[in-house]
Amino acid sequence: MAEYGVLVHGAGWVSTEHVRAYQRNPYTEVVAICSRTRESAERLKEATGAVNAKIYTDYEQALADPNVHLVSICTPPNLHPRETILAAQAGKHILIEKAVANSREELMEMVRAVRQAGVKTVVSFVLHWNPQFMTIKRLLEQNAIGRIFYAEVDYWHHIGPHYRQYEWNVKKSVAGSSFLSAGCHAVDAMRYFVQDEIDEVMAYSNNTDPNYEYDTNVVAAVRFRAGAIGKLSSILDCRCPYAFNIDLLGERGTLRDNRIWAKDLFPGQTDWITVPTIRPDSGDVTHHPFHGEIDHFVDCVRNNVESHVSLFDAAKTHEVIYAIDESAATGKPVKVRYEASAV
Repeated sequence: MAEYGVLVHGAGWVSTEHVRAYQRNPYTEVVAICSRTRESAERLKEATGAVNAKIYTDYEQALADPNVHLVSICTPPNLHPRETILAAQAGKHILIEKAVANSREELMEMVRAVRQAGVKTVVSFVLHWNPQFMTIKRLLEQNAIGRIFYAEVDYWHHIGPHYRQYEWNVKKSVAGSSFLSAGCHAVDAMRYFVQDEIDEVMAYSNNTDPNYEYDTNVVAAVRFRAGAIGKLSSILDCRCPYAFNIDLLGERGTLRDNRIWAKDLFPGQTDWITVPTIRPDSGDVTHHPFHGEIDHFVDCVRNNVESHVSLFDAAKTHEVIYAIDESAATGKPVKVRYEASAV
C-alpha cells in the first residue's frame, strides 16, 4: 500500500488530471472518489483505472475514511470554503482548486481552520510548474533583468458555451468574478515574479456576454509596496486563442514571455533571445502540469514544509482580487487589505 491514501472530491474535467498525477507519484494511491452522484464517480474511476478507489457520495463520510490522508478539492469554487474547513478539521492535507473563496469572510474562516489544524495546503496555481514559468523564475533568481519596475500579466481565455465549465462559470454565486474564476492565475503570476505585495489597484470592467452575471473583461493598474507598477487583465470573452502574456521590465533587461533582452548577460545581443520551451498557451487541463504540482504537494507533506503556494500565500492573491473587483464596481482606487492572510 502507498504511504498516502488520496481522496479526490469532485468528478469533473480537472479531477481526471489530479487522479492521473497521483497515480504517477510513488507515495500516493487514490483510495476514494467522491461526487454528488455515484455515476459520475464511477465514470472517473473507470476512465483513470483507479481500481482500488472506494466510491462516496457523502463528503463527510469520505473524510472519515481512515485510509484517506490527502484530499484534492475539485468541485466548483463556491463549495471550496466549506469543503476545505471540513477537510482541515478532519486532519487531512488539502490541495484546493482555484478560486478558493469568493469572499473575504469565507477566506478568513478557511485560513483560520487550516492554521488551527496544522495541515499542509497547496492551492492549484498549477502554472508554477509550466516550463516557461520555471525558466522565467530561474532567470529572475539569477538577477538576469535586475529589479523589476514594471510588470504586465494577461489572462485571455474565451470561456464560452464550448468550454466545459461555462454552465457554472457564468453564475456570480459560483464563479464570483472574472479574476476569481480564471484571471487569478495572472495575479498569482505577477506576485510570484515581482516578489513584492500589491498595495493599491485601480480597475475598470465591461461585459460582452449577456449570459454572464458579472463583467467578463477586467483591467487593473496596480502599484507595489516597493514602488513597482503594473497592469493585470482578465478577459473571458475574447476572440483569439488562449493567451497568457507576461512582460517584466527590469533595470538590467526585459522578459517578454519566453524572450529575453539582457545586454549585461549577452553583450553582443542584437535581437531578442528566444528560449524554446513549453508555454502556458492552452486552457485544456490536459496541457497543465498537474504532475509537478502534486509531486510538490506530496513533498511538502512528507517533509513537513509549507508550500510557496499554500492557502496562506494564495490568500494574498485573493485579497488583491477582492480589491480589483471593488475598484471596478466603485470606479475608485482601492488599497489591498490583506486581512485574511493575517488571521
